[in-house]
Amino acid sequence: MSDEKKINLKALKIGLLGDTTVGKTAICNSLLNIEFNQDMLSTIGSDKLETKFSLENGKEIKLILWDTAGQERFRAIALKAIKAVQGIVVVFDYTKRSSFESIDNWLEAIKENFQNPCLVLFGNKADIEKDQWQVSTEEAKKYAEKMKLTFFETSAKTKKGIQEGFSYIVNETYNKVQGKKQENIEIGKNEKDEGGSGGCFGKKKKKNNDTKKKAK
Repeated sequence: MSDEKKINLKALKIGLLGDTTVGKTAICNSLLNIEFNQDMLSTIGSDKLETKFSLENGKEIKLILWDTAGQERFRAIALKAIKAVQGIVVVFDYTKRSSFESIDNWLEAIKENFQNPCLVLFGNKADIEKDQWQVSTEEAKKYAEKMKLTFFETSAKTKKGIQEGFSYIVNETYNKVQGKKQENIEIGKNEKDEGGSGGCFGKKKKKNNDTKKKAK
């Protein structure tokens, strides 16, 4: 794509989805270098946070983070609030198996409500002693591989994996918006299978075969 056709992108919008108390707000605060608070209240609806972010190409852009509520009664509101995001971070809590088992539901909601967003999976609270984990690293990685999701093990408390995870999703999203990623593919399929580099997912467009049928 020529430089003239590239979008002069100054801001990217990334949303965080996942069950309540998985640490979405703490993850945002960690990226923004806000002090970790163990007793943080759950988000109601959605919150918008902004920061500057340096891309791999050296360009600095505004990063807008949409932190959402995980409670079921607020999910419709949360999904509507982040409708315009270009990338999504799905988060589960290593110490809460139900949050891991909910990933399928979140992916289905993404598939139904978003058109080809870039997507990444965070396994949070990795700082907690492993005897309290209800999901193993191996199981999480196996699931991510099965669903063709890029996975990061994170800790909002120690900042483990936070910068790396956001660097991945922000750069993937930026490249997609700039036109380097055009294919719309289903969640669970990797863009590598389509000749791309992976990381962006969505509803696959169906070909219209009506003309062919009429021609027969």
